[in-house]
Amino acid sequence: MSEHPHFNVLAECRNGYIGVCECCHEYNFVYKNLFLIFSQDELIRFCEWVLSYRAHENTYLPLPHGRTRVHKSHLGNLYIAFRDDELDEVDELSTQARLVLEARNLIQHRKQTL
Repeated sequence: MSEHPHFNVLAECRNGYIGVCECCHEYNFVYKNLFLIFSQDELIRFCEWVLSYRAHENTYLPLPHGRTRVHKSHLGNLYIAFRDDELDEVDELSTQARLVLEARNLIQHRKQTL
């Protein structure tokens, strides 16, 4: 959780953030009222999944309040709906987090080789 002293925000925007608890290695994806907890690999796969299907015809479903992209989760009754501008923010969060994770991995690898 973000109150924990070992929690680091990797990326943030006006509507959310991606962070990691260094103790338990859980990654939080928080966007508006969505709060998901993943391993690092799961987080990357989730972001890739959402973004790779952002323009797919199967995700297009116009809903009230402007949301037009609906992603069906593996749970039969859970769907995640986005507007295009929200998907832009998720893309920015994902890109920022990946860059930070890559930099952290490079630094850690360099420390191990010294």
